[in-house]
Amino acid sequence: MRFSFFRKRSVLFAIFIQLSFVRCESIQSFLEANVKSNGNETTLPQIQGSQEKRDRYELIGREFMIATDHPLASQAGVEIWKKGGNVVDVFAAASFAISVLRPHSTGLFGGGFAIVYLPKKGKWAYDFRERSPKKGTSSYYTNPDGSPNTDKILKGVYSVGVPGNVQGILKIQKQHGKLSLVDVMAPAMRYAKNGYAVYADLANAVAKVWPNMNPEMKKVFGIDNRPIREGELLIQNDLFQTLERITENEEKEWVEGETTKLVSLFYQNFDGFIRDEDWKEYQVRETEPLITNLWGYQMMTMPPPSSGVHLVTMMQLVTEMAKRKSFPTGLVGETIQITEAMRVSYRDRSVFGGDPKFTEVPVSKLTSQSYIQEEVSEIEKKVVSGNWKPISNPAQPKDSYNTTHISVMDKEGNAVSSTQSINGIFGAVQMVPGTGLVLNNTMDDFSIAPGVPNLYGLVGSKANAIMPGKTPLSSMSPTILTEANGMTKLVIGAPGGSQIPTSIFNVLYHYLVQKRNLYESVSFPRIHHQFLPDTLFLDPELKGYFPETELPFYQVQYGRHRAKVFVVSKEGDKLIGVSDPKGEGVPLGF
Repeated sequence: MRFSFFRKRSVLFAIFIQLSFVRCESIQSFLEANVKSNGNETTLPQIQGSQEKRDRYELIGREFMIATDHPLASQAGVEIWKKGGNVVDVFAAASFAISVLRPHSTGLFGGGFAIVYLPKKGKWAYDFRERSPKKGTSSYYTNPDGSPNTDKILKGVYSVGVPGNVQGILKIQKQHGKLSLVDVMAPAMRYAKNGYAVYADLANAVAKVWPNMNPEMKKVFGIDNRPIREGELLIQNDLFQTLERITENEEKEWVEGETTKLVSLFYQNFDGFIRDEDWKEYQVRETEPLITNLWGYQMMTMPPPSSGVHLVTMMQLVTEMAKRKSFPTGLVGETIQITEAMRVSYRDRSVFGGDPKFTEVPVSKLTSQSYIQEEVSEIEKKVVSGNWKPISNPAQPKDSYNTTHISVMDKEGNAVSSTQSINGIFGAVQMVPGTGLVLNNTMDDFSIAPGVPNLYGLVGSKANAIMPGKTPLSSMSPTILTEANGMTKLVIGAPGGSQIPTSIFNVLYHYLVQKRNLYESVSFPRIHHQFLPDTLFLDPELKGYFPETELPFYQVQYGRHRAKVFVVSKEGDKLIGVSDPKGEGVPLGF
């Protein structure tokens, strides 16, 4: 086991790796192809860095592995495993721990999704995402002149959805875990009570939103009336008390306990926006994962209101395009094909994405072979003609590191993939007195009005309109891949707002199609397109590889990809864990 948690991240540098892409007649030949562009090998930079850096973010074990976004969250998982817990206990412990350790990314007042796969028992998809409260209606976010009030939905006390994190984690652990809740929550309670050293990412987030924090929040994240700094000790006494009440009362604490009463009391000063009825009516949704066969594996991902279906469409489109002979080859051709697959998938997301309990999401159509072939034919016409221009849309996604992901797998293939969030940095940037709870700003994930972008520059339609009790469309897409014999191959997911599905695609593409190793696949420079804004986002290492004369169809913007991938893969009798080198987390296991 590794204990060197807080080594400084090494300076990144680029190395060159061959990039393959080919026109071929079948997916099998596509997977095996070795491509050349214009008679020359096509190469791209690889963000790999020093061996010390790789040693921090990659780990090989045989019994069990967890990858998270904070060393102490991974350590919490190891602690529970050593106590005799299973992968679900590990997931629950890491979930509660990360809520204490990354309060700017997730928390007890957030929500999420989880895919649970236990080969001898079954597979489940859990939706414990935030829901719109009874007061949450489209008219509530409309100005007197009828225009949308984007400020009201973006931050502050009215941007908050009814949270589901606690209910979801408790339900999953009660159904599939082995240990007591006291055992599972012990690490999180210790981190809250005893504190931990503030790391750079957290210190920067606190400083960034400090002016907008309410007084209660400043008491927790400030020292001497200033933002807490890197290296200083963060102790969260009120959050410890909230965790203690959960161990005593379990799910009742989140229905009619002191915590929910404090939240309802707080909201009496804000139009009663969240009330007792909202807590009592909240239900965790348990369903089947969305399952399809892709790139040689069975893929289990989260159904709507997740974006898992659009990740599937993206992968299917690229697979179909690999069979066509009319597309350009080489690096530019590959980029065009992947970009167009992303554009179509995010276009579908903006039109159809929403809560299936309130709107019809045509999952079967969007994943059908006939639909994929039809869309590829349209892309083919456009690419061959070369006659298209970017859609004019100036809205750009705001720079926002948030959300978190946990990937867990043991040697028997038991696995959990879970993404959790409070949405933007520190969510609503408000804290309920006496609870230590940072409020989410998940209402911004709804479409406040057709064509009006949210925090991430994403647009939606009536399908994702605000309604009481409704779950907003989400980019979170926890995923598990299995072999033909049912054995788990890979557990993957990511935080990163609108870049979540494309970051997962990038890693799976490099790992399963390009046959790079897992660490290289996670650290490889990524590309992203989300339909609107009609901009191709590329990691800085790719600058100079795409001359404008060769990519005249896109508005190209270079910048560090926001999303961080956390993945565990089984290779033979080895479990390989990777936590994204862009983050602070590490994988741990045995």
